[in-house]
Amino acid sequence: MFGLLKFKEVLNMDTKKTKSYYKKLSQHDLCDCAYCQNYAHEIRTTYPELTEYLSLLGVDIEKPFETMPLEPDETGYIEYTVLYIVCGKIDDFAKTAVGSVTVDIADSYPSTEIEEPHFVMERYPVRLKWEI
Repeated sequence: MFGLLKFKEVLNMDTKKTKSYYKKLSQHDLCDCAYCQNYAHEIRTTYPELTEYLSLLGVDIEKPFETMPLEPDETGYIEYTVLYIVCGKIDDFAKTAVGSVTVDIADSYPSTEIEEPHFVMERYPVRLKWEI
C-alpha cells in the first residue's frame, strides 16, 4: 500500500466522480490507434503498482485521456507519456514516483471539455513491449 503522502493526495480528489467518469467511458470513446491499443493491452500487467496507485484515485489505467508514444525501439519496446483526468482539486498533490514512473500534474494538454473541478495528471516514462 502507499504511504501517508499518497493518502493525503487522495483527500482533495473526488475519487467517486473520477471512478464514475471512467466507468462511463466506453471503447467507442477511446482512441483505437495501434499505439493506444498496445498501451491498453500491456499496461495493467507491466505496471501493477502504478495500476494500484491510479485505482486509489479512481482512475482506470486502461483508459488514458491522451498518450504520447515514441516509436518502438530496436529491442521491441515503446515509451509513452500518458495523461489521465482526475476529478477534484490538486491542493495537496505533490509530484511523486511509483516505481520507475513519475506522476505529476500536466502543464499542457488538449481541452477536456469538463466544467467541474478537475486536473490532468501525467505519467512518464512508461515503457511497454510492442505487441500489436
